[in-house]
Amino acid sequence: MSLLSVKDLIFTKCQIIVHTHLIDQKMKLVIFCVTLVAFANLANGKVLSDPVKSYENHQVLRVKIGSEEASNNLSEIAGVTFWNEGRIGGYADIMVAPKDITQVTENLIKQELDFSTMVENVGDLIRLEKVPAINRNEKPSSEHSMTWTEYHEQDDVESFLDYLANTYDFVEVESIGESYEGRPMRVVKVCKNGCGNKPAMWIDGGIHAREWITPAAVTWMMHELIDNDADHSDLTENLDWYILGIVNPDGYAYTKTNDRLWRKTRSPNDGGVCSGTDANRNWGYHWNNGGSSDYGCSETYHGAEAFSEVENRNIRDFVSKHKDQIKFFNTIHSYSQLVLLPWGDTTDNAPGYDKLKNLADKSNEALYAVHGTRFDVGCIPCLLYIASGGSMDWALGEAGIPYSYGMELRDTGRYGFLLPADQIIPTAEETWAFHQNAARMIADEFA
Repeated sequence: MSLLSVKDLIFTKCQIIVHTHLIDQKMKLVIFCVTLVAFANLANGKVLSDPVKSYENHQVLRVKIGSEEASNNLSEIAGVTFWNEGRIGGYADIMVAPKDITQVTENLIKQELDFSTMVENVGDLIRLEKVPAINRNEKPSSEHSMTWTEYHEQDDVESFLDYLANTYDFVEVESIGESYEGRPMRVVKVCKNGCGNKPAMWIDGGIHAREWITPAAVTWMMHELIDNDADHSDLTENLDWYILGIVNPDGYAYTKTNDRLWRKTRSPNDGGVCSGTDANRNWGYHWNNGGSSDYGCSETYHGAEAFSEVENRNIRDFVSKHKDQIKFFNTIHSYSQLVLLPWGDTTDNAPGYDKLKNLADKSNEALYAVHGTRFDVGCIPCLLYIASGGSMDWALGEAGIPYSYGMELRDTGRYGFLLPADQIIPTAEETWAFHQNAARMIADEFA
């Protein structure tokens, strides 16, 4: 029997009971019946489906990882959520709920792990993040809703894509499919004199839902590339651009309504007990080869199989169709201020490593020149941790795209995933400088 039919049955039975009892008993029976109907609604997801998760008084601790033993000891402590797993010789960032803070800190001390409190109250950062920035240099457009002074819903992003396609004859928006929950996935194609005749750049953001700065920065780069084309027309004369602002639309929407720090997709898994797959552990090159989990409730769950997530299949199919043209692939993340090179599952140098590193280093110099923000350059395990099944590894190892990267944008932990809105434009400006320099190096080699 469906939940809806249960509710209807309760209501019908209650009507019969009320009409067969004395008047002075009716009020109690009505209250009882209303309660039963409310319970049925609750079961049917109408009163409360997923509650909004609170992070009030959650703390983020920074823990020194001096050895492999220290890393293993930290991973065994209950009650922690990793913001950043860290690497040997570096630091891990862990979030702890208020009910667990005493026990966790006692365990850290017992394990002789040095730590400090980096964020006193995650709830305060979530509130701060909602404060719009003041930008006196640009007036809001009457043709779309994007401002880059605050973090926007996907609907605002979609209106911006429509504006670009309707305004510029060298811009097209192509649907590459829908997310698991039916949200649009649309790639902005920037091609003068038609697509497919020039080397191409691929950029995407938002594969991890909680990393709000990445769709914001990627859409700002669309704005700069297209609206201000006259300032750097060589970038569109010599190259095609394919840009996807939000890889994980369902997860992004969920961070807006239910859980600000949700990371994964929203497809069901593990027999329906948990939801979501880590979309950046689900790609089909060296999938499930370390740094991911086969437990469906884990934040790094790699999926039941490679490309189990429809969002990744949509991107795979588009990129595969254009793989001979695409020479540069960059998937944008946060946080840590890093430029990441393949591979994710080994410290062995990827094919063409010297050229990969040279382009990254020179583009990183251009990034630094904008606001003085320092990024490190290196392979994923060299700077972070083992992470197999990522899109950048697939782009190089399977699609054969010669310059494949990932980036971790601002900051280094003061705000983490909850970067204030007044940092959107500065972050986007320096990220754009990186891509502007990289694009010219790609054009010099391939155009």
